[in-house]
Amino acid sequence: MKKYLFTSLCLSSLLLSQEISTNNLFELSLEELMSINVTTVSQEEEKASESLAIVSVLTSTQLKQMGALNLYEALSFLPGIQINETYVGYSVLTFRGVTPGLYNNKALFMINGHPVHEKLFGSSHLEFIPLDMVDRVEVVRSPSSVLYGTNAISGVVNVITKQGKEFSNELVVRGGSNDHRYGSVNIYDTHISMSASYQKDNGYNFSGTKDDLGQNIDKSYQNDLSNVFLDMYWDTWRIQAAYYRSEKEKLGLTTNIQGGGINKYKSFYVDVNKAFRLGSGTLNIWLRYDNMDKNLETEKFPDPINGNPITVENRTQRYSGEIQYKNSINKDFKYILGVNYEYDKTDPLLFIDQTDGGIHPFSPFLKEYTTNNVAVYSEMKYSFSNKLTGVVGLRVEDNSDTDTALNPRLGLNYKYLPDSYLKILYSEAYRSPTFLEKYADSIGTLLGDEDLNREKIRTLELGIDSKLNKNNTIQVTIYYLKLEDEIIRRSTGNGTEVEYYNSDSLTNYGLEVSLNSILNEKSEFMINGSYVDGERKDNGDNKNIESVAHYTANLMYTYHINTKWSSTLSDQYVSKKDYTTNLGESGSLINYNLTNITVSYLNKPFEANLYLKNIFDEAYTYPEPVKNDIKEIPGGAGISAYLTMRYYF
Repeated sequence: MKKYLFTSLCLSSLLLSQEISTNNLFELSLEELMSINVTTVSQEEEKASESLAIVSVLTSTQLKQMGALNLYEALSFLPGIQINETYVGYSVLTFRGVTPGLYNNKALFMINGHPVHEKLFGSSHLEFIPLDMVDRVEVVRSPSSVLYGTNAISGVVNVITKQGKEFSNELVVRGGSNDHRYGSVNIYDTHISMSASYQKDNGYNFSGTKDDLGQNIDKSYQNDLSNVFLDMYWDTWRIQAAYYRSEKEKLGLTTNIQGGGINKYKSFYVDVNKAFRLGSGTLNIWLRYDNMDKNLETEKFPDPINGNPITVENRTQRYSGEIQYKNSINKDFKYILGVNYEYDKTDPLLFIDQTDGGIHPFSPFLKEYTTNNVAVYSEMKYSFSNKLTGVVGLRVEDNSDTDTALNPRLGLNYKYLPDSYLKILYSEAYRSPTFLEKYADSIGTLLGDEDLNREKIRTLELGIDSKLNKNNTIQVTIYYLKLEDEIIRRSTGNGTEVEYYNSDSLTNYGLEVSLNSILNEKSEFMINGSYVDGERKDNGDNKNIESVAHYTANLMYTYHINTKWSSTLSDQYVSKKDYTTNLGESGSLINYNLTNITVSYLNKPFEANLYLKNIFDEAYTYPEPVKNDIKEIPGGAGISAYLTMRYYF
């Protein structure tokens, strides 16, 4: 670690040419962070330390300082969160050792409170929102189903976008390694915010990497995307609409679909919200619509018929409405009452032969499926004194094709010193089976189970959230969680065929520590670390958790050289990951360090950011946690550089 700090300090010294007054330095990001309010926990503005949850926040300034190209990368710099890439072209996030498998479906992703997961795989796409539009990201690393329903079993990520004329319009362009090209335009006015972005990225090369059949892979990991976001707000109305399109290369690390291919996604949503004054409280009504089209190409599809390449086609839709009433009986007692209705539909999930356009007989399902959810929820917050606050919440949800879910939430927040809080939290959450997990019937490849139960999680947390002084904050959390009826995949013993089923339980426990500090008027740093361990019980057998790094640590150090220049060093450590293959072989994928440097120049109306990533050319762990048949690190982008230019107008 010393050599990394030395690198950053040397870079800062080279750029510092003269002593100047620091009274007018552009705002330190941690000053911004220490005074920020959050809304995700209770759906009202409150300090993160005073909220009844363990909350982390990333600001737009921090996203630029760390050189984040996407939200997956940024979120992996928070304690307890790890990132993997799956062979079907998904980036997935693991919260506290609860692995999502092939699809990003164990944590709920939202944009301004709008859930954007889709029902076929249950997955969320964090590429949905243009990164330049993000004001802050609020992350709750614990179950949150009482207010938000399915998929919020291990955490919630809520992206809050920029609103209002206080933000400058901007034009952004970026270029860099792997023929990376990016551009966005972002407009902010009194009643409207608009953003559009486009990315073309040929991706890093996987030359020499072997798949789980021992075959060499020589391909580039293409990752192209474009998106548009519109946010209109006036009086008591808010209307959001978003469109996102991506084309991403599959890694090809699978025995079922060899050689990779391009996965294409198109998604659209609209969210209409109207607030009314009703008595002494507020009545909110939301109407929401989501649509996602999938077109997943393969270069080779081995089967007994012809072995031709195929395209997987599907469209899912969701219609939902929510009515919520918020009120305060007095200054100490607040409550929320709500009802939510959701209707999901999937078209047939088809395998289309790319040679003759015919429907492959192994298509997972040939008809459409629908499901209905009705939920009623309530949450009450009471201040027993100026030092002790409690919360009680309950959600009851009835699903048309699975069991009824009942999830409580309890918490106490005790102010033991000024700006220092002790939190005791208990919460339960669930994830409903997806259409694929229930109805897939692809003989020789994949089988679902219509009798699957919901996944259910229980989490107990003890946390300290303290502002030690005006320049230092610390957050310490210990937790215990138990996930029951986890939906996972296993081999049926018939060659390449796998099936979905409910396992017995997963029990994890861990520690998370995060420290934010403003060292002086020029320097600031963020450092965090986490430890997780646990045990999985399946079919009566107990074994330690695998495909999870037990230790992670992240550092971000920023030096504000003068009013125009700053530099940031970020370093991420991820410990080794153990695995056991389908053949019973055990081993470990080695630990890695990723070190990045950002140099920023701000002289409005211009800003420039130079991102130097993976400067020590580390190989880092990317394989998905499902099959565990990869016995070497498949790599990742080596040393790379990106230059971003911004023009404010």
